[in-house]
Amino acid sequence: MVWWQLVNNAEIAAISSTTALQRERISVSVLKFGGTSVKNLARIQHVAEIVRDRLTAGAKILVVVSAMGDTTDYLLKLGSQCAKSPDRRELDSLLSTGEQISITLLAMTLQELGIRSRSFTASQIGIFTEKVHSKARIVDINSANLNRALEHNDVLVVAGFQGVTADGDITTLGRGGSDTTACALAAAIGADVCDIYTDVDGIYTADPNVIAEARLLKRVSYGEVIEMARLGAQVLHPRAVELARQYKVRMRVRNTFKPDHEGTVIDEGDGENMEIYRSISGVAVDKDQSCVTIMNVPDKPGIAGRIMQALAENNIVIDMIMQAFHPTAGHNNITFTVHVSDLDQTIKTLESIKDDLDASSVISDPDIAKVSLIGAGLAGQSGIAATIFNSFGAAGINIKMIATSEMKLTCVVSAADADRASKIMHSSFGEEE
Repeated sequence: MVWWQLVNNAEIAAISSTTALQRERISVSVLKFGGTSVKNLARIQHVAEIVRDRLTAGAKILVVVSAMGDTTDYLLKLGSQCAKSPDRRELDSLLSTGEQISITLLAMTLQELGIRSRSFTASQIGIFTEKVHSKARIVDINSANLNRALEHNDVLVVAGFQGVTADGDITTLGRGGSDTTACALAAAIGADVCDIYTDVDGIYTADPNVIAEARLLKRVSYGEVIEMARLGAQVLHPRAVELARQYKVRMRVRNTFKPDHEGTVIDEGDGENMEIYRSISGVAVDKDQSCVTIMNVPDKPGIAGRIMQALAENNIVIDMIMQAFHPTAGHNNITFTVHVSDLDQTIKTLESIKDDLDASSVISDPDIAKVSLIGAGLAGQSGIAATIFNSFGAAGINIKMIATSEMKLTCVVSAADADRASKIMHSSFGEEE
């Protein structure tokens, strides 16, 4: 989508000036630990031991950490109890405190192990973003701050998920933004590998908690992982993978609780050992979606552009779009999907322009989920759509919307049918070696 292109163009341009300098100066490994990895003090101690074991002579480690466990959800709940629609600037300031706690505790634990370590917020290290709250994009990284910190410490512990504007306002990068922080810093210092530690062994062909037959992928391409992430897989943030692809930073998804497990390698997808002929890589499910329709829009040039512009001005990202034309009436229904967190703002935005467009109404359907088949070899294969549609029909699963690309086939179904649909899709294609 165009949105991802814009996001990463901004972030990639900001990083390019520091990469060569860092490659010449020092060898640094980048490790990122998610919320489950630092859920409590015992797990923080475990993470510190992993970091200690990864330290080698002459090398440094940069650790990016998320907030502890469900801290972000708890802070969001607190904010919503104070205000029905919390100001996004204040909400970002509140949410950023979660990472500040976890980085400080980890740095203290590392120091107790005799390791020269120091914690840094995004403001302290210099991760600058645009002035957009809750979904900010990185525009610059202060290489001088990074250099000085690396010279005086063996391990830097940096807060993920957050940034700071040029005038000092705290911003957040959106859910999963710690992945983006890690890959941006890896690109900035010229790291060859960025290890993303989580609570699973790597990337599977489907969610192993839902589909027991899901298979661990040893190696997968950037493009496939970006599609998986965008379509609901919870392992990585797509912006992070896009940055890694641009700067050829190999990523590894590894299990914090099995530190010797090799996990899944994410790279360009070429080379003789790559499973290049694997046509299907996996199945993804996204239950955090809603469907919105603006009804009876006049069939005139420029109408769709006005709708999309209004949504863009409110930082609302849309995905699947469907326009139904009624030739006898001269009107269209325009339907699209948005993240559930943007549903209220989407409806409010469309209601504000509905009368100017001469549209009749705005309706929404929060009872949806996207179920997607992903694979680098998906394009051009006959029979895949027919197999899925026939299987869904036989199981009594109604398809509300369909979208395809060279690397995905997505069906929108009722939320209650999502897991069943994913199992059917995986049993048809997910066992391919």
